[in-house]
Amino acid sequence: MSQGDIDQLISRKRSLTRRRLWQGASALAAGGAVSAFPATPGLFEGSAAVAIRQDETPQTGGTVTLGYIDEPPTMDPRVSGSAKATNLLVNVFDTLIALDPETGELVPGLASSWESSADAMSYTFVLRNDVTFHDGTPFNAAAVKYTFDSIMDPELKSLTAIGYLGPYESTEVIDDYTVTVHFSTPYAAFPNTVSTTPLAPVSPTAAEAMGPTEFGRAPVGTGPFKFAGWEQQVSITLERNPDYNWPIGLYQHTGPAYIDALTVQFIPEAATLTGSVESGQLTIADGIPPQDIEQFQNNPDFQVLLPPIPGSPQILPLNAAKFPTDDLAVRQAINYAVDTETIVDTLFFGTLKPAQGPLAASTWSYNPGVESYFPYDPDTASQLLADAGWTSGSGGVLEKDGQPLELEYITTSGQAGDVAELVQAYLTQVGFKVNLQILEYAATAELMLQGAHNIARIGYTGTDPIALSTLYHSRNIAGTNFNRTMKPDPTLDQMLDAAAAETDRDKRLQMYHDIQVYIMDQALIIPLWDQVIFWGADAKLKGLHPMSLGQIPFYDSWLAE
Repeated sequence: MSQGDIDQLISRKRSLTRRRLWQGASALAAGGAVSAFPATPGLFEGSAAVAIRQDETPQTGGTVTLGYIDEPPTMDPRVSGSAKATNLLVNVFDTLIALDPETGELVPGLASSWESSADAMSYTFVLRNDVTFHDGTPFNAAAVKYTFDSIMDPELKSLTAIGYLGPYESTEVIDDYTVTVHFSTPYAAFPNTVSTTPLAPVSPTAAEAMGPTEFGRAPVGTGPFKFAGWEQQVSITLERNPDYNWPIGLYQHTGPAYIDALTVQFIPEAATLTGSVESGQLTIADGIPPQDIEQFQNNPDFQVLLPPIPGSPQILPLNAAKFPTDDLAVRQAINYAVDTETIVDTLFFGTLKPAQGPLAASTWSYNPGVESYFPYDPDTASQLLADAGWTSGSGGVLEKDGQPLELEYITTSGQAGDVAELVQAYLTQVGFKVNLQILEYAATAELMLQGAHNIARIGYTGTDPIALSTLYHSRNIAGTNFNRTMKPDPTLDQMLDAAAAETDRDKRLQMYHDIQVYIMDQALIIPLWDQVIFWGADAKLKGLHPMSLGQIPFYDSWLAE
């Protein structure tokens, strides 16, 4: 494939992305649902909270309708691996402590105070004594112990939460409202991970009575909204908790939420999502298409919030245990051959920042030194392959020892599929044959667990660089299969374990800098883009302030007349 062919493909992708928008809008317009594409000035761009203006008095009542493209598979925070579920669960569950995205400081939640042992092997939390779960169960130390112990139970099949608990050993109930969490090795990341929803306490009464599957369909927490119903593939309804009066330190008022209810509608077409916000059918949507952002920003009737998400960028892991990506030179050539900056600009219209390494730039300990790796240079890619013994073969595909330079690329549809087609074009240009398998997520997960891929896809959010252990530690090749590089690496495992255990902040920073360099030296991934949540909302929806992972809690939100 020539550069001209790639340019034509890029042009088609850009046009197709726009066409998808207009087709969805036309379908809505035919039903009388879409206005003439008004747009909105951004109320929020970044991770800062949006304070209520001094001259505004919050009003009570009304229902906020939230649009989502993806329906989460479960609403049990202990089980879920879905960022979309987390965005909803912050309204149903409270965490022990919370991370202020503005200052980076930890603030009280269900715990009024906490302290760490000097060796970071235990953490003691003093809990509030005035909190109840939605089913009337008292919140106490026993509920914290139950939650953490249940996460470690293999029968629960936890995805994210079990990783966040790290080297968990036990939870000790000191008294009704004091609990100490013990770890088998030092775990400096725990204050950050326990501030996230996957480790939010659940009602032991409800969880035991319902079991994991049913609890995931009707979760019970302590948050400002109660779970009221789930019509699969249609909607989820949350209702205001009238007894709520224990807001976490990030919230801006006391007492119950202002709005009566939050209704979540599942709308799989991005264009339909956009049109529904514009028509007033939705109050707010998570997942506004990037090509719509500028239109929204230019209209005072709407608002845009674009919180950057720490953790891992969207990445393409390279299988270092499967031929031919088991060769470092091949992995390096792949990175040089792909113009990720053009791909990101093509698909996201300049709204996202291309990623440079294994951590997003908004993550504490991000190492700017990785930004010098792998600029787009197809000539260097070709030279690396030639030096590794790859020579011209039939059909423009290089070969070595009678084997073609052939890759299996497994991914999902939508934007991930668009990325795959562009990556395929760039790699074809330097002599690769790339077989694309664009499948439903469940099918891709099974194939990746088997190691059938040379190129996979994943993104992972987190407020602490401990997320790198989830994506690159050998223990996560099987089981969760979040490590899709597939090759056990004792050196990297040792580096990750040492960084997770280090209690000195400056030393820990340097360790994670070194880990990022090691991952890029080994060319284990193709970094794609730093993740951002594209929130678009009616300007009448007030009091929005994204949390540390871009989630919006609706506790402080209200509807202006």
